Amino acid sequence: MRIRGGIPIYEQLEARITELIISGEMETDERLPTVREVAKQFALNPNTVQKTYQLLEQRGLIYSIPSKGSYVSPRENYIESCKALAAKNFTEAVNDALKRGLNADELTQIVRSTCKDK
Repeated sequence: MRIRGGIPIYEQLEARITELIISGEMETDERLPTVREVAKQFALNPNTVQKTYQLLEQRGLIYSIPSKGSYVSPRENYIESCKALAAKNFTEAVNDALKRGLNADELTQIVRSTCKDK
């Protein structure tokens, strides 16, 4: 993971872990590295990592067992919340694009082009 300027570190970490979970690179019930391990590996404040893990747990992507660690939740626990968040972000991006002068046809072409690439 490379840290990018302008975006809070906890958001970058949350996005990367979310990507690993959604893509299936991390499997259900797989144990996440400890807060200390992640903090040490990326030279982060442990509070930053803890905040990230709390966000992931609130969104249903992970669950914690006291004194045992954090684990990837079953897919059915988080897929709907991930879709809802993606829809919210997409709506915000569309509204921003409309304010900047793109029209519905241009947006449709961008979406089709993007989907074709995947």
